[in-house]
Amino acid sequence: MSVAIREAVEEDVLLIQHFISKAGVQLGAVPLDWKQFIVAEDGQGAIAATAALQPVTDTSSLIRALVIDSEKVGASFVLKMLETAVQYAWEKNNEEIYMMVKEAGEMMENLGFKKVEKEDLPVEITVVPEIYTHLENGLPVYKTSKPVDKK
Repeated sequence: MSVAIREAVEEDVLLIQHFISKAGVQLGAVPLDWKQFIVAEDGQGAIAATAALQPVTDTSSLIRALVIDSEKVGASFVLKMLETAVQYAWEKNNEEIYMMVKEAGEMMENLGFKKVEKEDLPVEITVVPEIYTHLENGLPVYKTSKPVDKK
């Protein structure tokens, strides 16, 4: 099945909200600004995946709402969507990207992310309510930094 990843447009708002809600994610837990989203569409124009970049500082963002419809795309598509979200963040002039995950994993490290201990996170990150709760529950936060352009 053919899937295209693109920046969200205003007309996607209700589709994104429906897609995320259908996946069981509470809308209050994700950014609601459609400009922060990228979406993956299947050949019929239906959303197959989403990811959002929530700005935390002028040069860092948090990847949020990474939701994949496994009936429309294979399990390996999560890797493609995450790689695209990271590239999108670099294009938006982010220097650092953070991501909350349910468990530590090799996949994150293979993508260049490193687990960050709570005490090593900048205060701007730890005061984001969802991150604070995530950390209080003992769950990991990962970070990657923009590669240095070697010319």
